[in-house]
Amino acid sequence: MNTKDSSSKEQSNLDAFFEMFDWVDDDVSELNNDEEVDVSGYECLFIAFNNLRSYCKQIDLDFSQIEDQYQASINPGQSDETFWDQDLDATYSEMDELAGFGKLLETIEKGFSEYEKFCNKSDEIFDEWHCVLIMHSFLRKFCDKLEIDYTLLQDDISALKLEMKKK
Repeated sequence: MNTKDSSSKEQSNLDAFFEMFDWVDDDVSELNNDEEVDVSGYECLFIAFNNLRSYCKQIDLDFSQIEDQYQASINPGQSDETFWDQDLDATYSEMDELAGFGKLLETIEKGFSEYEKFCNKSDEIFDEWHCVLIMHSFLRKFCDKLEIDYTLLQDDISALKLEMKKK
């Protein structure tokens, strides 16, 4: 594959990533409009991680590598109060988990923007892999903040995907 094709594919993957990211907000809003459903942080995270996992599968990115990279990046001395220069308390102080998730999405977008600025000033490449890692990292911190068991959440998503495959 020549460089032009590679660059075009990376841009296409980035476009698909940001489309998927927008769908998270759309899917949460749609679920919230259903009067029979009380949307909590769990449902928001379920939608976000489900979309992220589907995106990773679409571009042949091993989702478990993202989790491994996230785990490797956690510094035992790192404060939970700040993460990627974001104030988690300000982002998650909402009593309403849905509003907190909306603020989380804004924080993630800010993280993308800051990382893109960093890449423009350095030799780093702003690509879909880093965007997935950024989104995953913030979502994991949100799980921790809401005391949602990440492993059980992932198991629920896997069970849904398996059930859908059977149908």
